[in-house]
Amino acid sequence: MMSGGGASMSETEVKISSERIDDIPLIVKWLAQIEIAKHIDQKLKKPHGNHQGMSYGQLSVLLLTYIITQSDHRLCAVEEWVETHRKILELTTGWSIGNKDVSDDRLGRVVEELGKQSLARQEIEIKLGRQIIRAYELPTKIARTDTTSFSVNHENTSHLEDNLLRHGYSKDKRPDLLQYRQLLATLDPMGMPLVSATLEGNGADDPLYFPTWQKIQKVIGHKHFVFIADCKAGSISTRANIALNGGFYCVPLPMSGQNPQLLKQWVKQSSTEIIDIRLPQQEEQETAVGKGFEVELGKFWLNPETNKWVRWHERYLVVYSHKLALGAIDSQNKRINQAQLALEKLANKPGTELDVLTYKVENILKRHRVTDFFSTTITEQTRTETRHQRRGRPSKNTLQQQVTSTRLQLQIEKIDSAIVEAEILAGWRLYVTNAPTEQLTLSESVMYYRDEWLLERGFHRFKRGSLPALPIYFQNQNRITGLMFLLNIALRVFTLMEFVVRQALQQAEDSLQGLYDGNPKRKTPRPSAEQMLKAFCHLTLYFLPDSTVFITPINQLQKQILLLMKIPESIYELELKPCKT
Repeated sequence: MMSGGGASMSETEVKISSERIDDIPLIVKWLAQIEIAKHIDQKLKKPHGNHQGMSYGQLSVLLLTYIITQSDHRLCAVEEWVETHRKILELTTGWSIGNKDVSDDRLGRVVEELGKQSLARQEIEIKLGRQIIRAYELPTKIARTDTTSFSVNHENTSHLEDNLLRHGYSKDKRPDLLQYRQLLATLDPMGMPLVSATLEGNGADDPLYFPTWQKIQKVIGHKHFVFIADCKAGSISTRANIALNGGFYCVPLPMSGQNPQLLKQWVKQSSTEIIDIRLPQQEEQETAVGKGFEVELGKFWLNPETNKWVRWHERYLVVYSHKLALGAIDSQNKRINQAQLALEKLANKPGTELDVLTYKVENILKRHRVTDFFSTTITEQTRTETRHQRRGRPSKNTLQQQVTSTRLQLQIEKIDSAIVEAEILAGWRLYVTNAPTEQLTLSESVMYYRDEWLLERGFHRFKRGSLPALPIYFQNQNRITGLMFLLNIALRVFTLMEFVVRQALQQAEDSLQGLYDGNPKRKTPRPSAEQMLKAFCHLTLYFLPDSTVFITPINQLQKQILLLMKIPESIYELELKPCKT
């Protein structure tokens, strides 16, 4: 209000600055709980004597916080991000962050050192894994491992033998690109990462499994877990070495060597009791997902290093899946029909060259994978004709010549007995384990192998998810290795968040509501880490003129998430205090 000729009250300009904080305090708290800064500083070799500022462990925490909040690993963007969030980072960590502490040069040195020092990485993984297992009382019954490939758009170089990036079998269906491989070993039932390794792009997976089992055993602290992997771990040497060292495994066998014949013999002439296979969540009246039986055999293998025989017993698990059988039979019928149409079309125009026709027939059978289902016969007919040598009406003096022509005939016949036999065997798979029945039943082996997605989920987060390794811009292979190591630590944080919250919800027989945009009433008993972190968006830290701070009050959903995570609300109730240098 204004009265007379002047103002009734003086106007004072109040300056209030602010910072977006969102999920930063929560992420820093989780990184502090697993003590990653301490582990890195203890195991990584110290920087040179002229190094000043933050330690490798502290810089790793800041970089991990950036990666998790921004879903980005570009080092050049971290310095600006830290400057934007400097106050909240200093308040939550208690560290004083210098102007050039988080330059891309310094962060690059951290990532490179992590990549160089392989022994330090292994020791960090062992210590971190043991601490997490003990602190959160994680079950250690099942561990699994697998590998995947990461394709990059880097240019080819002439020194590939010394490089991590090479051409190899691409799981991304990009054999034209250079790639590296990533191995990951996790712990059920949450998919907690235990062991990781960044490998050259063109290596074989088979030799990796036994060393990985040894590393898992060091982290877990005992040998009584069941090691689950894909069929590449089914080599006799891998199984023998694990058995020789007192371990247990369960792997599917590849359909090569004598395995197809064993499967055919056991399925057609089974003398043991076939039992129904049901998943834990299935009701008794529901149709079983499959059936199966066991065959126990003694195994032996000559160790080429010691020249001694290794002997042990295995249980061959012969398992049938209704869903797999239906899909296999449907696919087989489609391939047979497509091959028959292609062969009949070829038979109408067989051509005149025997070698060409033979090649085309073999190519059709191989392309449609029906070589065992068709019998093909090519016959060659020769006919000789007398022809006049010139055109027009011939006369009695017109010269004649003998002309020989060859005609090919393609005869096609389906082998019905082979088709019927393939339908009988459809849906049957062979697994092998040396674990005793009381530790791993037939039904449990199927259930555990169906949970392979637990490990694949981590790979998905690295490729197209919230912890992306791609696209990768590093040319230095040590930096690539160091980055993947940090991403695996971030994956541990995500996995722990989900495990703690889901366990709390299960114990309370409750669900979390309010995580889905556009459907606030939708509930879930299995919230993802990404959903929960997103719930902390739009929180702001205000700096008032009287040197106090004010944070946007957290809502009921955020309070519930913190309660489920067993993290105090006080992480969002900060006070200005001097930071440690």
